[in-house]
Amino acid sequence: MSRQRLINRLSRFWPKTGPLSTSLGHRVLLGVVVIVLAAAPLAVRVVPLGLNEGEPAPRTFRAPRSVQYVDQAATDALRQAASDAVNPVYIFDQEAQSEARQGIVEFFSSASSVIATSSGEMTGSIDATRAVGVLAETYGSRVGTDTIETVLQLSPTSLDTVARNTEGLVSSILSGRIQEGDLQAARDQLAQSAGLIPLTLTERLVVISVGNAYIEPTVNIDEAATERAGVEAVERVAPVVVFVQEGENIVEKGDIVTARDIELVRTLGGLEQGTDLGSVIAGVLLMSALIAFAGAYWASFHEALWASMRDLMLLSTLLLGMMYVTRLTSLLAPDISPYLMPVPLVGILATLLVSPRSAVLITAMSTVAALLLGFAGGAQAVAAIVASVASIVMTARLRRRADMFRVSAFIIAILGTVSFGASLASGNEFVTSVVSGGYGMAAGLITAVLMIGLLPFFESVFGVTSGITLLELGSPSHPLLRRLMTEAPGTYSHSVMTANLAETAAEAIGANPLLARAGAYFHDIGKVRRPAFFVENQAGGTNPHDATSPSLSARIITAHVREGVELAEEYGLPSEVVDIIREHHGTSVVAYFYDKASKKGGPVYEADFRYDGRRPQTPEAALVMIADASEAAVRTLDKHTPERIEALIRAIVRGKIDDHQLDESRLTLHDIETVTLVYARMLASVYHPRIEYPEPAEKKVEHAGQYREPQRA
Repeated sequence: MSRQRLINRLSRFWPKTGPLSTSLGHRVLLGVVVIVLAAAPLAVRVVPLGLNEGEPAPRTFRAPRSVQYVDQAATDALRQAASDAVNPVYIFDQEAQSEARQGIVEFFSSASSVIATSSGEMTGSIDATRAVGVLAETYGSRVGTDTIETVLQLSPTSLDTVARNTEGLVSSILSGRIQEGDLQAARDQLAQSAGLIPLTLTERLVVISVGNAYIEPTVNIDEAATERAGVEAVERVAPVVVFVQEGENIVEKGDIVTARDIELVRTLGGLEQGTDLGSVIAGVLLMSALIAFAGAYWASFHEALWASMRDLMLLSTLLLGMMYVTRLTSLLAPDISPYLMPVPLVGILATLLVSPRSAVLITAMSTVAALLLGFAGGAQAVAAIVASVASIVMTARLRRRADMFRVSAFIIAILGTVSFGASLASGNEFVTSVVSGGYGMAAGLITAVLMIGLLPFFESVFGVTSGITLLELGSPSHPLLRRLMTEAPGTYSHSVMTANLAETAAEAIGANPLLARAGAYFHDIGKVRRPAFFVENQAGGTNPHDATSPSLSARIITAHVREGVELAEEYGLPSEVVDIIREHHGTSVVAYFYDKASKKGGPVYEADFRYDGRRPQTPEAALVMIADASEAAVRTLDKHTPERIEALIRAIVRGKIDDHQLDESRLTLHDIETVTLVYARMLASVYHPRIEYPEPAEKKVEHAGQYREPQRA
């Protein structure tokens, strides 16, 4: 069994229409599966090759690209140092002086009262002890019992002198700014000042003792202001930015790995140590939202793609494959240059296997995934998008096999150019950027090789017919086309003209021109079984239908569709081309023989004269149907004026619409009008009036009496 026949059978399990493909539940399920599988490479974190802090590096790690990042550890250390260097902010206590004076006054007043009370009672050691206890109960903790005993022994005059001098000296000292560390100096100042006053030794000791008890700091730390000053100092510290150039060694083999080395390798995507739950959740949520909105976009604006479960699964496979390959590459070869990656491959394969519109969106999703995986930076992401979109545009223009070489050369050139530009934009030196450009050209070559190598794989697995395969079908060396050319040359000529019409119309309305062209080449391939029964192959000879009944002739004519499908499957033509063969007549009536049978009289059933095929399900099949009927009908006109040709084509199209042959083809009225004008213009240019060239005078005598067919332009 040939590869293409196997594809045709597998394609039955990937229906383009029907309950499976139109079920929203299946698409939602597919989206959930894709989200879960896409989350795995984002969430799985592995330490490659045992790179651990404090241990020798198992190999040399180089920066695969230039990177600029904040050294958080160094930044935090500088900010802590700035915070520690902030001096406390003090605030002057306006009440400290008055409170100290009031306390001194109250102390001596209380002492005077105790002395007066004691003087009116019986004196003795018991009374003195009681007096000390009364005063110590309130002031003992501040002034001290010994000082209280000395104060109580002073005379009223001496007590008044001590009270006045203590209050004055302490008030004078507390008028200044005294911090906690200045208390001893303030007390020394009190002792010196007391020594300058003419007091007895006892009085001086009391002044110093009581004064020291009431000397306290007059300024306190403003906690809020100090905290604000610390915050401002931290904010003034600029982050420590580290710039590493592409190719620079991060850590060499055998060197002791530091925390900075691990942080830098992690930043470059070559190391994922531990699990940063926040970044994992954010990455998964972003990717999930992107996948969900991509599905919503296709459902809203790309109905043909949304209707094909096969195409949705194929695009999902391309996206997931890119993510897993990127993750494995970042783990196994973290120092590889990102410019060596075949970034346009996803877009190119999507263009060849699905459509350019879907390729642009899947390219954007792949670029976002690469950013989330940490494999590409800003400049690399821009370069990837530019190269991918340019490659998609060029790949979509494939019309001949020779174009593949031009597309491959373009991919190599564009990847080399954008890689050089991205490296230069990242701040690398000119020589380094030239090397990056060389990597890009190598990636272009890898992309071209993988494009050719992976196409058959995806075609086999998903039953897809790529543009490359369709290009190969158009070669005259194809064995089935060679049979058509030799066994039914008139049909071959008609098929070539039909292919030109269908391909041009497909380009005009945005359908697949390669599929329309290939389908038109083979649409009448069944006529090789009985070529003489078709007028284009009779070359003016006997018409075998003259000797057969109209019903038998109709069965012979309609059989070429079934026989064409059989031949197409036998030769392994793609399922899309087989569908066009099956649908190019739809269920229309063989009008000539139906009319012929009706004129003979008797019961005639229209159903007996209809093709048993299927109405066109795609725009390409509808284009071939209209082109086939238009080209054959225009041949029968006796005068090929543009007006008559256009009128005939409009009549044919109107008949197809009235017979409901185009109902399922997804052609719009605007598309049908465009196709009509394209076919009218092309057929008018082919069947334009021709003139006869007169025979030269000197040749007339030579050919006198002989018949000569006129030469035509």
